[in-house]
Amino acid sequence: MKKTMLLYLVVIIAVALTPFIGREGLINLDVQGLYILENLRLPRVYLAFLVGGILSVIGSTTQVIFRNPLATPYTLGFSSVAALGLAIAELGFNSFSLGAYVALSSIFLLILLFLYLNKFSSQRVLLFGVCLSIFSSSAIVFVQSMLGNESIARLIRWMMGSLSIVGFEGLFYTAPIYILGLIFFIIHKRSLTLISIGEDFAQTRGVPTRKINATLILISNILIAVVVWQCGPIGFVGLIIPHIIRRLVSANYERSLIPTFILGGGFLVFCDFISRIVLENSIVPIGAITACIGAPVLALQLFRKQ
Repeated sequence: MKKTMLLYLVVIIAVALTPFIGREGLINLDVQGLYILENLRLPRVYLAFLVGGILSVIGSTTQVIFRNPLATPYTLGFSSVAALGLAIAELGFNSFSLGAYVALSSIFLLILLFLYLNKFSSQRVLLFGVCLSIFSSSAIVFVQSMLGNESIARLIRWMMGSLSIVGFEGLFYTAPIYILGLIFFIIHKRSLTLISIGEDFAQTRGVPTRKINATLILISNILIAVVVWQCGPIGFVGLIIPHIIRRLVSANYERSLIPTFILGGGFLVFCDFISRIVLENSIVPIGAITACIGAPVLALQLFRKQ
């Protein structure tokens, strides 16, 4: 309990202070400073917190469903397929970009649900996701070969992740989706806790495991599609945060759900802060920061566990 409260306190302080600190130090609250704060910094921090939190919760959920500590939306192929849809849109089919995006994500989701509902082992489903992720990455490279220099630069920048947002308008559409997704996971946290013990055990307690798992896969895919559409692929968040929470708080899904969301949001806010101040004249893509921080942290956790 003390660790959880300390975690909340640290994250709240960090999130509260981050918008006021930039490359030059504390922001001046003059007319220009207030504009930067209200239209650039605050929306960016709120977006980072929501996206980081929801990615962490999805990562924790998929690890329970597939009973694999490496199962994340990225290893399952969610993000790669969504990224391929947006890469195809760069070919010039802008009027069909949303359609291509939704179609590719839906096809992948249907295949994944078909495999899962037909009782393929979680290892096979995970390997299928890895294969599809590799295929999507190769297809994106193929699409890049047909693009102009400007489109390639824009696509590469987006593929590395970006939290660039001006004003709160973009959040008006996506924030309710993230919050509703979190509420959905909260509603089913008891069932997922029982499933984490074992599907047979959960079924003896009256939990319809296949139905709940399939529904949560669907919800996770929708949320990841929204995240990738808004921010691009952002890796490692959904992988490392659940591992850290299991060590700091609890391995119980029900107890760790909210701390996972809070720490995930705080982690991405911190990474975004680093991306804004590390270079003098540019912002480092957020995906590069999460990878540079996440990979060593995950390796350390694995070695300590061993």
